[in-house]
This record gives sequence, C-alpha cells and structure tokens, in this order.
Amino acid sequence: MKMDWKAALVAVGLMVGTSAVANAQDAGYYETSQVSYANTLADDCGCTTAADACGTCNTCNTGCCSSGINWFGCCGHGDEFKLFGENSCGIEIGGWVSAGYYGNARGVRTNSGNGPVGFREISNAATLNQAWIYAEKAADAETYCFDLGFRIDAMFGADGPDTQAFGHGDRHTWDNGWDSSTDGDQDLYGSAIPQLYLEAAWGDWNVKAGHFYTLIGYEVVQAPDNFFYSHAYTMYYGEPFTHWGALAEYGGFDGVSLYGGWVSGWDTAFDQYEAQSMFLGGYSMDLSDNLSLSHMATAGSFGKQGGDLYMQSVVLDANLGAGWNYVFQTDLGYNKNTEFLTTADADKTTAYWYGVNQYLFKEINECWSIGARAEWFCDEDGVRVLSETGAGNVGVPGNFYSLTLGANWRPSANLTVRPEVRWDKFDDREASGATPFADGTRDNAFFSGVDVIYTF
Repeated sequence: MKMDWKAALVAVGLMVGTSAVANAQDAGYYETSQVSYANTLADDCGCTTAADACGTCNTCNTGCCSSGINWFGCCGHGDEFKLFGENSCGIEIGGWVSAGYYGNARGVRTNSGNGPVGFREISNAATLNQAWIYAEKAADAETYCFDLGFRIDAMFGADGPDTQAFGHGDRHTWDNGWDSSTDGDQDLYGSAIPQLYLEAAWGDWNVKAGHFYTLIGYEVVQAPDNFFYSHAYTMYYGEPFTHWGALAEYGGFDGVSLYGGWVSGWDTAFDQYEAQSMFLGGYSMDLSDNLSLSHMATAGSFGKQGGDLYMQSVVLDANLGAGWNYVFQTDLGYNKNTEFLTTADADKTTAYWYGVNQYLFKEINECWSIGARAEWFCDEDGVRVLSETGAGNVGVPGNFYSLTLGANWRPSANLTVRPEVRWDKFDDREASGATPFADGTRDNAFFSGVDVIYTF
C-alpha cells in the first residue's frame, strides 16, 4: 500500500504543477497569485455593472450586488512607499520587517512549545521574525542584447537560524552559526545571508550563479510572499530552502519556461564539504489563461554520508474567477544509502516522505483576502520530523494533518496584517506513543497567531 501512494504521487508529478508558483520564489504571492478586479468582477457576477444589476452596490465593487451590509471596509491604496527605491542604474534597495505572536491553546509557554510547527516554535510570546534588507539589479534582456545583474539579501530575526546555510551541519561555514540567542540546543534568533548571486540575461536565456532560493515548492521563506503566518510541514521538513550553484532558465517557448542547473545539495552556500552534487530544474507552463502548472525536482548525491536523494514538487494553480484562487501541491522525496536513518530497523537505508497540500483563497477587495490550507504530510520512516517520545526528541514514522484558516488585511500598500487559526493532528504509524505537540504531551494542538509586515 505504501508503494501505491508513492506511485500515485509520481504519476501526478509527471502531469501537474504551476508556473506562477514556480516563480513565486522571486516575485512572491502578491505579485503572482492575487487577482486584479479591474473590469472583471461584474462579468463574473453576470451583470454589466453593479448599478445595472441591483441599483445600489458598495463602492468597492467587491460584488455585483450588496445586501446593504458591508462586512469589509472599502479602501484604496496609494503608491507603495520605498525607502530607497530604484536608482538610475537600475539598482533597487528595499526590505521589510515582520513581527508577531503565535501561541497554542495548551498554554505551553516555552522556546519550542509550538513545535513541530516550522518557523513558529517559540510559543505564546511576541517575536521579531524577519528584519530584512536586499539590494538587486535585475538583468534586463528586453532592453539590452546582453545585461548583467545581481541580488543580495540579509536578514535578522527568529527565522534567522532556519534561513542560514545549515546544510553544512555543525561546520560554521558562510552564515551557519550566526546565532545571537540560544536556549540549550534551540537557536532562537540569528542572522543570515540567504541570497548572493550574479545574473546574466540575453535573448530568451537567464542564468544565475551563486547562493539563491530554491525552485521547489509553493511556500517560501520571505514573509511578504506567503499568505499564511505559519508554514506547511511540506515546506519546512520536506523541501530545501536555498542552494548554491548555477541555474539556467530558457523562456523561448510561448507560455513555457524550462529550468536546469547544478547545485551543491540543499541549504548550503559556497562550500562542498560533503561533496554534494545535484541537479535542480524542471518546467513551468500556462495551460490556459486561468490555469498553470509546474514540475520541479532535485536529484543526485547528497554527500558522503547523505546517500542519494530525489525530491519533486508539483503544483497546480487555478484562477477560478471572482477573486477565487485554488492551489494543489503534491511532494514526494526519497533518500537512499543514507547513514542518518534513526528508525528501529538498523538495516534500513532508504527513507520516503510525501504529502498533499491544498489552498483556497478569496480576494474580497484591495484590502481584504481570506484563505484556507489543508495538509497531509507523511514522514514514512521518521527521518524528517522530530517527535517527542518516551526516548526523547527522535524521529518517529507518522502522518501529520493540519488545517489553517487565515486572513490578510492590507490597509496600505506597505502594511499587511495576517491573523490565522490552525489545528494539527499526528497519527503515529508505529504506535510508539509519540506526542509531538505541547512539548511532547499531546498528539494534537490548536494554534492561533497574528503578525504584521511592513515593507519599505
């Protein structure tokens, strides 16, 4: 039965995904996924104008007709404030600050009390998540026959330790080890340089070389580019965050982009201590004006002790009209000949993980959006997620289920507020008594939180 799930996910992986999501690592949620309401909403409702349909409607044009109760206030955004903006050389400097509060209904107030929820481990306490600044010059092949560009990002916050090049293990190479606050083996705050790369563009080609974000997956590290405050298990435990190497993109086909390159494993930067050597690439394509897909994968040697690894992420993105957007994602990964397995079977050298995420978003007006995320993530061999047992914090095979409901309120072009509620459940595959939530006391948990993002 296990192999049936894996075969099904591989089959789906060869068929579906999303181009908008594939590029979300750079452009982000607000630039690639949200719907423009200009001259479209009335047609979706089946009327020429709001006034023609019912005589009176709210001035936001959030629906063809209004019952007279406007649950979401009207608003209009002015120009986005930029502290530095773009100069005459095409260099843009910007950033954001993200801070919030994330807690659990169990009342656990520790530095890991929200675990294993990724990035939001510190429980029932206010945190500065990301203080971020970047400088960028995009390579422009449309204006010039050949152009060069670059990008560098630097950040500090509670997300810092998870954003570092921790793929080096205990070696303090690049930004790994730039931790400013720790609690035992728990890194609380730190700094990171998650991107530093050069870029060249000519014709239909774009090539970047250096340290850059992955193509894999839907959710990303950068706070402004995600709808939800918390992250899916898939993103945090099953996918890479960054790579270093070289990656080429070819966009010479109508509605199709191809990607391919070499990277040194996962979450490393300018170091090949374990001799990691992997392929990163895939494709993205528009199936129609409202439907897009991508299939991205990484495969190769995970280093001297890491064995061989293959991982793919497939995402389907559908614009349903009237402000509705649906996203389907499935991931599959396996790691063989590895020395890091922690299962009871000492002879086992291959680990599998896989899952399905579904997202549904509704943009109500320029200021308000609501969304839901449902996830199933299976750590089949207990090597991706650490769970509390009687033996301590170890890997335990099991299924993680999660349902998240949230909203985005954007009162201005620079400010976003993201409240959410979330329920998680763990299904222990081996009846070992694992209880990963509330510091190892429960197999389920209820979370809620809110953060504020200010971009500049």
